[in-house]
Amino acid sequence: MNLTPTIETSARRLFPHQSPEQAFAELLLERAQKKLIQYQAAIRLFQTKYGQDFEVFRKHVISTEPSLEVEQDYFDWELAMTGVADMRAEIVRLKNSGR
Repeated sequence: MNLTPTIETSARRLFPHQSPEQAFAELLLERAQKKLIQYQAAIRLFQTKYGQDFEVFRKHVISTEPSLEVEQDYFDWELAMTGVADMRAEIVRLKNSGR
């Protein structure tokens, strides 16, 4: 890994028992976990707003002419659902890369 001296020094200070590569992987893992939490929070918000899970909501949206707000919520909710799956896979990948 080709790091600037400042970044390498910071990595060694903040992660004294890890190589710069391990420190970088740790930061990526933390970011993926943070994004997972954000996506999960968005899902909970939509579940509360509509009082149903995504599949029920999706079927309703597909079978009707939704308002612009409902349609936007559909896309945002779907993005959050995809994001959760992606971040879970990324977290597994990052955890396994350290082995």
